[in-house]
Amino acid sequence: METTKTQLDPKKQYSEYLIIAYLTYMSLYIIFNSAFEYLYESNPIYKFGNYMALILAIFTLVPLVRKVPTDFLIEPLKVNKAKLWNAVTRGALVCIIFGGIMILVKYAILKNSPQMLIRCRPFFYIDRLKPGRITINTMLYPFTAFWQEYCMNVMGYDGMHTLLVGNHRKYKSVSVVALFFGAMHYTYGFPMIAMTILFVLFMNYIYRRTKNLWVCMIVHIILGQLLFTLQLQKITFTF
Repeated sequence: METTKTQLDPKKQYSEYLIIAYLTYMSLYIIFNSAFEYLYESNPIYKFGNYMALILAIFTLVPLVRKVPTDFLIEPLKVNKAKLWNAVTRGALVCIIFGGIMILVKYAILKNSPQMLIRCRPFFYIDRLKPGRITINTMLYPFTAFWQEYCMNVMGYDGMHTLLVGNHRKYKSVSVVALFFGAMHYTYGFPMIAMTILFVLFMNYIYRRTKNLWVCMIVHIILGQLLFTLQLQKITFTF
């Protein structure tokens, strides 16, 4: 009798490890956020967030590299030259739309509930980007943006999209990724959760249409710095 060996699709086989690494990173980040908030009276996440992200990235990436071939992990980082202009165009459009939404949100809150933005003055806090005022957190942000985009779109979205079955799997995949990413920012309050969930949908739109992860990372950096310049992470509810 002849024995036939079932060959697993490498993409499906390694996608399981990608999802595990993604969920591990997100879960650990949420746990550490909770621990910091419990141990300190004032929320220190704003100061330590990027440090934690980079440390946890290393702890989740090291075991991932041991299970998944390097070529498989590096492949998504290659620039899709055929759709590069398309990616840049869509990235610029997302920057304009999402950036406009953030500016309108702050303007609307200032007009209707200014008490929510007591800690968010002036309207554009440009001084934070001037020489001598740039913090280590700001300098580390590009690395954090790089890792988060890789986590969301490659480990989270691609991994789930490969394993899920059904016509709507891309929507299910991005929904799970968006909810987890929003949960990472729960210590900042509901406005930040809502904005980050919407942000993931925009980023995933670029990635799905163009498969250019680097454009997503650049857009992430631009919009992230705009958010911090608007200081929307400091929105507070007052009753």
